[in-house]
Amino acid sequence: MNASRPAAQRARINGAPRRVNEMNALRASVRHLVGSSSARRVTSTGFSPVRQAEAHARLDRLAHFYASHGCRMSRVHLLTGSAVTLGRFCAVSRSFDRIGEALMPVNRSGRARTRSWRAYARACERGLPVEIRDELWIAAHLLDMERVRSDGLMAAFERELRDHQGDPLWRLLHQHMELTLDARLIDGPALAGAVAGETAVAQGFALGLRRLFRAGWALIACYAWETLRALVAPRVPADRRAALRLLRHLLTAWTAARVYRRGVRALHRGRDARPDEAWPLLAEVLGGDVRHVHPRIVAFYSNPSRFPVRAWLTLNTFGARVASWLATRLLGQGLYETDRGPLPARFRVYRRADGSMHFVRELYCGGALRVFDSDFVVRYHGGRPALHEVFPDHGIDIQMEVRVLEGGGISIRGQSIRVHGLRLPFMPLEVEFVSQVEGGHLQIDGHLRRAGGDRAELGCIHYRIRAPPLAVVNRYGLKSLTAISIVHFEESG
Repeated sequence: MNASRPAAQRARINGAPRRVNEMNALRASVRHLVGSSSARRVTSTGFSPVRQAEAHARLDRLAHFYASHGCRMSRVHLLTGSAVTLGRFCAVSRSFDRIGEALMPVNRSGRARTRSWRAYARACERGLPVEIRDELWIAAHLLDMERVRSDGLMAAFERELRDHQGDPLWRLLHQHMELTLDARLIDGPALAGAVAGETAVAQGFALGLRRLFRAGWALIACYAWETLRALVAPRVPADRRAALRLLRHLLTAWTAARVYRRGVRALHRGRDARPDEAWPLLAEVLGGDVRHVHPRIVAFYSNPSRFPVRAWLTLNTFGARVASWLATRLLGQGLYETDRGPLPARFRVYRRADGSMHFVRELYCGGALRVFDSDFVVRYHGGRPALHEVFPDHGIDIQMEVRVLEGGGISIRGQSIRVHGLRLPFMPLEVEFVSQVEGGHLQIDGHLRRAGGDRAELGCIHYRIRAPPLAVVNRYGLKSLTAISIVHFEESG
């Protein structure tokens, strides 16, 4: 009965016209991959052995650079670069080959191509935490993608694609572009600082993988076949090397999932605060008494991201050391290392849609990144303003008391605490931050004490803050605070 119906009608009845198209594409791709003469005739006219050799050289150059300048995102780059080389896509499309070269971190001589890639290379050479290296890799890559679009390379590829409709290899090439570059929909907002670069990458990962497993089976088959062929009967020796790299980075690229998770968490953090932006936190809380506070302290609390910082921790009891270690490991926030001396640090500030400040303190500790991530907001109780520090990831809200000290310093001390909206009957620990200007530097000491009784001090985190560098933006010329943050690491290190 069904056999008498036209094929298109049977597909509609079965509800799978799209699946039929995908299977037809897969069969066409397999016919090309196994080397049928008809497929060779279709694709041979545009194939360039010279460009294919350059693609292999580019992959070698990429692997050499990332061998000493690696991060989690570099493994993804090597995976896609290996796949593209084995698929021979650069040999087929001149514009795709130019895009591949434009997205390289190094030029043909092996030197970092741009200012942002040089910043990434410096971070790798200094052994900065992998999160910082990922962040700088993303910033450099986003700028490269912007140049690819503005220089017309994407438009050139679209023109080439229109000239090769019906070619099975070009169909696969178009699929690769859809799964990678076309899945990057929020690069522009990320470059403007409206969203985190990790968020842009996370969105691209999610959309690309969704497209891959819905309609990319022909592309998966292409990569699988070419990898197997390169291992068993390579066309050139470099093919086997590319196949081994693909398999290696197929096993290691999963670590970029942490970049994805970081991007998702940063989705609602707000946009990067500009260096000229300020929050009148102290003026709003203290009112007229703010005139008694040292101007440097007022400037710091209005936008901490402008200031280079060094930090160190002292813990006075064994219990405090255990509690700090557990908090850092279980909550993902905090610091427990006390034997590293002053640590390079940076303060980062983001502006929420409601105007509130999202404040992140990051400390570089022997290759690990320690983080304190919170919001500072002013709320009114009985018509009186009060400063709150909020940890949204953990549902913790601490109301703070702000007092002016002699000599123009201030004290910010925890008054009450709510966990997921429920107020605790008492605070088991007392936290107080004392800010004072000493010898031309701003010193902030965060004291952790036992509540009640003798109020014995359990530990203290110390921040030493210098005046902000004036030529940071001119020196790096980037829109976001990423470059400023790296300068802070360099100058505090």
